[in-house]
Amino acid sequence: MTFLNPLLLLAGLGVALPILAHLLNRYRVQHTPWAAMQFLNRSVRVRSRQLRLRDLLLLLLRCSVVLLLAFALSRPATHDSDGSWLPGERRAGVVIALDTSFSMQHSDGQSTRFERALEQIDVIRNRIHTGDPVSLVLLGGEHTVVMRNMAYEPEKFHDILQKQRVSAESLDLDSVPKRLHELAEDMVAHQKEIYIVSDIQAHDWQPRSKRLRKTLKALDGAASVFLVPVSGSEDNLAVTDLSLVSGTLRKGTVARYQATIRNCGTNPVSDVEVQCRVDGVQIDSKRISLVLPGASETVSLFVPFHNAGATRITAAVSGDSLPADNVRRVVAVVRDRVSVLCVDGSSGDAGRLIISALLARNEGAEDKDYIVRSVPWLAFPGEDLEYVDVVVMANVPEITPVQAQQLSRYVRKGNGLVWFAGDQIKIAEWNERSERANEADGAVKTPLLPAVIEPVVDNSDAIGAGKPLDPSMPDHLLCRPLQSLPADLLSETRFVKHLKVQPAATSVAVLNVAGSESPILLEHSLGRGHVVMFTTSAEATWNNMALTPVFPM
Repeated sequence: MTFLNPLLLLAGLGVALPILAHLLNRYRVQHTPWAAMQFLNRSVRVRSRQLRLRDLLLLLLRCSVVLLLAFALSRPATHDSDGSWLPGERRAGVVIALDTSFSMQHSDGQSTRFERALEQIDVIRNRIHTGDPVSLVLLGGEHTVVMRNMAYEPEKFHDILQKQRVSAESLDLDSVPKRLHELAEDMVAHQKEIYIVSDIQAHDWQPRSKRLRKTLKALDGAASVFLVPVSGSEDNLAVTDLSLVSGTLRKGTVARYQATIRNCGTNPVSDVEVQCRVDGVQIDSKRISLVLPGASETVSLFVPFHNAGATRITAAVSGDSLPADNVRRVVAVVRDRVSVLCVDGSSGDAGRLIISALLARNEGAEDKDYIVRSVPWLAFPGEDLEYVDVVVMANVPEITPVQAQQLSRYVRKGNGLVWFAGDQIKIAEWNERSERANEADGAVKTPLLPAVIEPVVDNSDAIGAGKPLDPSMPDHLLCRPLQSLPADLLSETRFVKHLKVQPAATSVAVLNVAGSESPILLEHSLGRGHVVMFTTSAEATWNNMALTPVFPM
């Protein structure tokens, strides 16, 4: 037995008061000053036994009152689950944690895991008495408390429970014990029970951090914890990625997208059909002969763009037990036309090579919807950028503060800027203009370029050959075309020189020189647009990119 207020048991010491009073009264000397009282004393002696019995009974009653009052104020309780020695009904506070993560939509063909979880809660709530404190929390990415320490009413609880739905979130398991501990501590009940109704398995708990295990132990100390598993098949296919690999988002063109299908189950799956839909209309499909457990397979989907504007592209698999992750969607903003302006700060070689690379997929010819132009850097101030989608600056020595602000506004509107280094670059001027490009507009102080420029690094060896690209590439849109190249062909691209840079906090290093962390290509977002920075030259003075497939790709 335990007591909610054990210190109040000290009040039981007050039982000494009636005992002391009894003893003092018993041994009090009574004097008889005149003879007439002797007759009365004789009568008292006759009834002395009766008086002593009465005094003892009064003493017991007084002591019992003090002890019972102290006992009641200390609020005694027991951990005995049945409480058979106490009269009345057993009372307990109950916290029910219902998993509503997207995996609870998994179906065995007859019912979903979520529906079976509701059936389990019906069994639990049959043990709860009316008036018991109850809390209901929905587990997911953000745990939602639906009922908090409310008196249990069967009909009301059933109505609230039936209104709950599965979310599209994944389960944040690490934060579950802390949230349940808070609910248990907030509940006014000596005996507390927590029921976690979920499809999480033992292997989900094992790799978790020490911090999670520590919070689980603390939770077990606050209440009795019961994990109620919801069984079901583990078979599941998921479309984990859909991304653009090659092509341009322009009306009248065809782009190649890549869909990744992962087998999250424990059994191999054969003959998987992947469908591609554009604005709800199926335009392509591919089949995967076999996907092993835990493995991923990719397929290429070719998407034609017949109209300009926002286009919804969907990759989906069918016939799976968990529909929530069978679909992956992206939106492509297709333009009527694409215009590229190359600003050449060299003798003209950079501009010619860039134009050749940009027109390589179009057999070297322009059309009315795809325009590529090159101008000398001194003519750049007279150019109107309103109808230009991408500006390429190759070996441009410097720009004015006004031009830097103009380019910053241009990119933030959703356009693109590509920057190439070269031997004409004035490092100090570019760093200053890049840093102060957003000051006039009061915008977020993100620099124009993704990195601060430092002096040139010479990578040439004894025979004058430079270093190749690092074959380890991130999963980035700009890397995907290069990942299809054979390793020997990729290593043919050599970089003799490049600018050393200090990347900004907002930038991502996309390509590096092999054997170092020196970036060759960086990228960052500026407003709704992007800036791509090459730390090497576009012409053949610092590298041989123009002689390999890397440059046009």
